[in-house]
Amino acid sequence: MRYRDDGLIYIRQNAESAGSGTNIQAGRDQFVFDSGTVHVHFNGLQSPSAPPVSLRPPVNLRPPQLHGRESAFRDLGGGDLAALMGCITVLSGLGGIGKSALALTIANYAQSAGATVLWVHASGGSEVSEAFRQIATKLCPQGAEGGETLLDRLNTADLAWEALHASEKPWLLVFDNADDPARLLQELGPNWLEPSASGAVLVTTRQAHLDVWPPGTRLKRLGPLDHEDGADMLLALSGSSAPDPAERGAARELSERLGGVPLALRAAGLCVAQPFSPIQDLKAFRQALDRDFPNVVDRAATTSPHSSTIEDARSLVMQTWEVSLDALEQQGLPQVRPIMRTLSCWASRPVPVALLSPKVLARTHRLEAGRWDSVAVERALNALSAVGLIDVADENSDGPSAEADAFYHRRSDMSWRRCVIVHPLVAEVNAVHLERSPHRARTWAAAVRCLGALRDTEDQEAAAQWPFAVPHMMAVAGRLPPSLEELFETVVNTHMYLSRYLRMVGRYDIAHKCAMALRARLATFTPNDRICYLVELNAAEWAWNMSRLDEADTMSAAACRLAVSSRGPDSVEFHVARALAVAIHSELGSMESGAKMARELCAEMDDKPHLPYLGMQAHHHFATILRQSGRLDEAENHSRRAVESLDRLEPGPFTQAIIRHELGVILWHRGHLDQALTVLSEVLRQQRSFLPAWHPSVLVTRYDIASIHSLQGNSIRAFTDLMDIWLAERDLLGKDHYKTLQTRHQVGQILVEIGEVDQAEPLLSEVEAEYETQGLQGRLTDLLSTRHERVHIAAQRGQHVEAHQGWRRILNEEQRNLGAWHPSTLRTHYNWAFCWAVLGFPSVARAEMRKVLVARRDVLGINHYETKQAADMLTALARQQSQKWRFDGNRRRNVPVNRAARRNAKSQASDI
Repeated sequence: MRYRDDGLIYIRQNAESAGSGTNIQAGRDQFVFDSGTVHVHFNGLQSPSAPPVSLRPPVNLRPPQLHGRESAFRDLGGGDLAALMGCITVLSGLGGIGKSALALTIANYAQSAGATVLWVHASGGSEVSEAFRQIATKLCPQGAEGGETLLDRLNTADLAWEALHASEKPWLLVFDNADDPARLLQELGPNWLEPSASGAVLVTTRQAHLDVWPPGTRLKRLGPLDHEDGADMLLALSGSSAPDPAERGAARELSERLGGVPLALRAAGLCVAQPFSPIQDLKAFRQALDRDFPNVVDRAATTSPHSSTIEDARSLVMQTWEVSLDALEQQGLPQVRPIMRTLSCWASRPVPVALLSPKVLARTHRLEAGRWDSVAVERALNALSAVGLIDVADENSDGPSAEADAFYHRRSDMSWRRCVIVHPLVAEVNAVHLERSPHRARTWAAAVRCLGALRDTEDQEAAAQWPFAVPHMMAVAGRLPPSLEELFETVVNTHMYLSRYLRMVGRYDIAHKCAMALRARLATFTPNDRICYLVELNAAEWAWNMSRLDEADTMSAAACRLAVSSRGPDSVEFHVARALAVAIHSELGSMESGAKMARELCAEMDDKPHLPYLGMQAHHHFATILRQSGRLDEAENHSRRAVESLDRLEPGPFTQAIIRHELGVILWHRGHLDQALTVLSEVLRQQRSFLPAWHPSVLVTRYDIASIHSLQGNSIRAFTDLMDIWLAERDLLGKDHYKTLQTRHQVGQILVEIGEVDQAEPLLSEVEAEYETQGLQGRLTDLLSTRHERVHIAAQRGQHVEAHQGWRRILNEEQRNLGAWHPSTLRTHYNWAFCWAVLGFPSVARAEMRKVLVARRDVLGINHYETKQAADMLTALARQQSQKWRFDGNRRRNVPVNRAARRNAKSQASDI
């Protein structure tokens, strides 16, 4: 039976008849009537030493301006108390997120409108009980009907709520910091919180789960401020009335650095505003945070002129979330603190719940935090989510990783997408506490080994985590403390599996960044030669893939030295590193030395039949170098040897596609266009069966096929495909990657072929500038090819003298670096020879063209289309000696251009 007010009325009637100041005893409880007011003292419910509490709102803590909460304020009635009456409204969120500030603003509006505002500090049951007693005293109903007295059933909550329900004056009751509603329920009874039609109930709490609040509760969760609102708050607190753009930019950056948490923003702004603060502007504060986060935060708290309003100034930021962890541990969840510390080792990015392996956590924390199993981890995560320390969401990755997920893991069960999200500032504060913790080593071991659980990429469940684990691997590689050297080897071994995944999904840029971050840590640790070798080799390979050739050359040389010193000159490790060094060396422009090294490697591998895989790779690399050197016959022989090894060795599909692709490219350069198109189309079909459509290897194959289509006269198809490839490579590899520049060059070349030289010229100029600014001059063939096209544009515009001089310069450089008989050199020689005829010197033109024809017969063969091109031109020059020659078309290739395709391509050229 619910308490009714008839017992209280009976006591009042007796007190009135006895006079003012009369005491009436009822069992353990005492009722005192004084000047028309009943003071109720429950001796059985309250300790005699319980201190009095204030019901007045702490107006000195109310912010002068509520930044970034306008929408939440409107949702809560915009200061109209009637919008909150009749239900319980709960403001939840992370500690320091501004719940009390919003509640104080609402209370100020209610008080201004004439309502009674009662502010209850609800951190403990005794404080709330005393507050209820004072509420019953202040708002005791008058003139109710009498009835039987049931004193044994009275308690402070019942008395207070009956008084509130009966109040004729509107009121607002705020329970501030009610972070443990379960404890309040246990200490005060089930009816400590209830709605009322007579007033409004507002609760601020870190506990966001609806099931701990009465039915019908309206929950409003507050998040961090956005960067603009945070900047406004910082500028207002620091005293900047009219900030310039630079100052506002600094405020925006600091707001982002502090994660939009109002508690931290307030401390920073007030610290900067102090006249004797060593940090006098917001930019300096952000820089100081990067240098010494915990001390700067403590200084901001303790030097604030308002710090006296906070019981412990140091708890402003560094301890506010520790309070939540303490409370959860007291509730029987000892796993929460180790989990938060482990999450702080990783990046402030979504963390798949599956990464928090109970097996790993049980091994690393076996001496603390109770038992570890999936149920314990789930309970701990739910509790952390309830108090706002983490958010939990179904993370859907964007872009390549999303496509890779769908491509590799076609599964109906997508539960692995459930991710934990930690606020960056919370993670950083936890990282500081971890550094001071005696359990630091075991926490870092948990963070490293949980990521190591993904090693088995054949397991779909494990491999599915890689898209989300990549930033955490990079964070661990960069943050692992130097004192924990024994974990560095685990980090390196796990990174090798990460590299395999990134290769398969084509994220070469991320792989390069991660490899370089790991290599930078070699100076911090003193790992053994095997670990150093793996790090150097991996970094060299990704630098090579990203066209950082000088870096790759240095690191591959280091890998070779480490392999010789640790394993010997006959080891597999040394031969692997040397094969990579050969490929890098040749791309740096040292064709002759690269070919010599590759030939020696092939001969050595042929003498080692027990290393057939390395022998296959050696012939493949040698074929590539020979093709780049213009030795096409010999290149085809070595490429076919590598292809013949595929059936015997049965390597993975990725390796098979690479080796067959090289044969297709060699056939293309030899002029066997139909054969090359057949081989490359089959390679593309195979690649698409196990690689995503945007993978760099797929794009390279598509590039080669489009180039062949262009040679066959299908310019419109080639143009469309190359534009698509260019955009994909720009997004995936970057606009300055050599593959991106190659594709863009090819687009410009087709524009020249179809007569759109005005659009082609700036595009080719930008490509040439990128080669020079990015240090890619070592890719001499590509750079000179772009310069060649620009000279060709001058020739088409009738600037024949300039064109003649330009081809002469290019020809000299190609003869010096590539050799006189290299196919690229012969193309330049062809155009230079023909330009003599255009300038009116046909005899010189015939003499030079004859040299081109002889060289092409020897290098390319008599049936190659470029050989036939030179023969036809020499015949034309001999027959029409007196003709006035005009440079018409792209003589570099001598391919027929379909006129309809040319017209259609012109209409699309404006899309460049």
